[in-house]
Amino acid sequence: MTKKVNQQKTHKMEYFTIEKYKDWEIDTDHSSSENRKFLKKDNERVQILFDTEDIQVERTSILNPYKKVQVFRSSTKNLYAEGIEFYQIWIGIDKDYDEVGKVIEERDNDKPYIFSLQQLIEKIKKEQDIDLEDLTKKSIVDRREDTALQKPIYEVHLESKKSPDYQTDYFLIDGITGEVLFETIYFNRDEKSPTPYYQYLRLLKNKEIEDNSYYKSYKGKDYTKKEWEAFEEEWYRDFEEKKEGRNFFWDNIFKKLNE
Repeated sequence: MTKKVNQQKTHKMEYFTIEKYKDWEIDTDHSSSENRKFLKKDNERVQILFDTEDIQVERTSILNPYKKVQVFRSSTKNLYAEGIEFYQIWIGIDKDYDEVGKVIEERDNDKPYIFSLQQLIEKIKKEQDIDLEDLTKKSIVDRREDTALQKPIYEVHLESKKSPDYQTDYFLIDGITGEVLFETIYFNRDEKSPTPYYQYLRLLKNKEIEDNSYYKSYKGKDYTKKEWEAFEEEWYRDFEEKKEGRNFFWDNIFKKLNE
């Protein structure tokens, strides 16, 4: 969500200078050039992209999946935009700055997700014994406001404990309640099968068809499965008010169905 900042917030002006990285060394795992430099220092990594309009600095770690992205104006070297990624999804609040360093626009990437990213991290750690903040676990996390499901969702892919080289554990999680909507295991090199997400959509579609198809007849009336379940629930609720025993209720239902 984008928000214009009416009351401009004070921000200490930050400038780009290559001198900041004078004690960093060239990261030989990547090929640097005049317009792109890869640097490293201990567990930290930096990629610097030089363009005619701006300079982009991406700071990461080999230990965790967070990436801090800052964009500076090439002409003045002052900061004009910054944000943070987690497994390539934007999190927290992105900020844009004017020429004098005041915040002029903010985007709250977390707002749709009532079930927060931190809660997701804690849930996966508790239920799957996997730390999503540990990059060495080779996990993947994605999230979005899904149009088909009409809700925000998280998709979590975890390296399979049983067969890490061949399989991945998948979890589709409600971004509002934290409920696991769907979980499955898929083969890493299976390019023919639908993705787990589309498998879930197919299940929902099949359930919708089943719920709205003919299920059974009772006293001359046809019921879909969904209607029959609602009928049973209402019947049970009415019976509870005057019941003499639970077994009698079910015996009565089956007796009437067989009439």
